[in-house]
Amino acid sequence: MVRRSIEFEEKIPIAFESQEYYKKIIERIIKVNRDIIILSELLDEQMCGYDLIKEIFSRSDVFLSQGTVYPVLYSLEEEGLLQAEFSKGDMRAKKYSLTPKGREVAHSRIDEFAKALEQVLVIIQS
Repeated sequence: MVRRSIEFEEKIPIAFESQEYYKKIIERIIKVNRDIIILSELLDEQMCGYDLIKEIFSRSDVFLSQGTVYPVLYSLEEEGLLQAEFSKGDMRAKKYSLTPKGREVAHSRIDEFAKALEQVLVIIQS
């Protein structure tokens, strides 16, 4: 399966008055679907919660708080999709990585999410 990363194009000209609304839409999509975003980020490398927050912010300009990221991480870990291990020399920072089941579920959820977004486009553009 091919990973579909969520990229944000800076080249798309957005009228000043609609730029704020555009950012709100992106923020809403990311916050509501943070589990898929987190799974997507963990496909490439293991990360601690703080690194996930920084990476998502740097790619989307959307800030997810620790209070929204860590419950998702714990939930995904309980589902058996993630495993956590402490970093060497730092017993405070857990690094999360996908389990084999988590990798399979991540690909599936990302594909389903992309198809759902395509369907939404069909609905609003018709």
